[in-house]
Amino acid sequence: MFAPRLALLLSGLVSFVALGASMSITGAALPVYERLFGIDTATSGLLVSTLWVSCLLGVVTMYFRAESVTPRLSLGGIVLGSVLLAVAPTWGLTLLGAVVFGYGYGLVAAVYNPRILVAWGETGPSKVSMLNAVFSAGAILAPWIFGLIGSDQRPVFWAMAAISALAWGMAGGTATTGQVRRAESGGFRWRWPVLGFAILGIGTEASLAGLGPSALIRTGLSEDKAASLLALFFIAALVARVGLVLFSHRLPDFGIYLGGAAWALVCALGAATISAPFFFPLMGVSAGMFFQGTFVTGTRQMGDDPRVSPILLGVGLVGATIAPIFYARLMDALGNHGFFWLVAGVMGLASLGSVVMWRPMMAQRSQA
Repeated sequence: MFAPRLALLLSGLVSFVALGASMSITGAALPVYERLFGIDTATSGLLVSTLWVSCLLGVVTMYFRAESVTPRLSLGGIVLGSVLLAVAPTWGLTLLGAVVFGYGYGLVAAVYNPRILVAWGETGPSKVSMLNAVFSAGAILAPWIFGLIGSDQRPVFWAMAAISALAWGMAGGTATTGQVRRAESGGFRWRWPVLGFAILGIGTEASLAGLGPSALIRTGLSEDKAASLLALFFIAALVARVGLVLFSHRLPDFGIYLGGAAWALVCALGAATISAPFFFPLMGVSAGMFFQGTFVTGTRQMGDDPRVSPILLGVGLVGATIAPIFYARLMDALGNHGFFWLVAGVMGLASLGSVVMWRPMMAQRSQA
């Protein structure tokens, strides 16, 4: 039906809508699962961590078996995972659905980004930016629909299953399109600080999306209101990502990360002391900056070795896995605004560390 590289792009765009939706609906649905299955916040937060652990396993698989995983094979995981999450009569099956979907998520992300970059040549970077944009669109629409239909997550997961199945159908004939084969490279350089910053930034981004609604509800907001604010959070992230597409070439790579951390610190303090409904959506700007700030900085510092991208993605997923556990375990003990105080503390650490490491990071960049 389509030329192979166009089919690859279109199926990628469709599938990334589902990936974005999964990121936001998982967090928005946590209070529903707490009520439905009679579990506490720490237990429900396992859903977010389970999703990211499985995603990390998918990325690790791609590190070793990239040439064996086709677009259709990767999409199969998110189709099946979405169906399991839509059915989910028990908490155990819900977690199983998160495992399957998360594993497929990791495969899809690691398959489509490099393949589209290669298949589209000079316009590859702009096509990858399109993936990020539709990801944000899915993240925006999912909580909005969730609130519109009365806080019922099942239709959203069924829609994700249908979207993923459509992408699977469109991916026919793309088995080898844009395939990136591992090649020998002598340009690999470890940069431990940037890996640490990736854990802090991306981990907090995942926690804001996954636990933000629960944190807002603890300040006295309704589930529908929290879902609406989460949608605004992702709109802010989308605006930030579009802005970076236009202006990131004029900014220091690491400066993007520092700006995101500092802005998150200001907004977290505002949410904790002034107004959570006002400041929480604004933290979406930081969420839209963290990946760009760490991934681009990391790739330019660590070299063009094919292992660099999976390592950066994997380290970010480690942060996305452990950070929600950290926040979920401690937020209740710190009161109704405990989550935002924790975010302020972590982002204060990231901001201070970025300032201290600014000269070494920029010096390393010039040597890369």
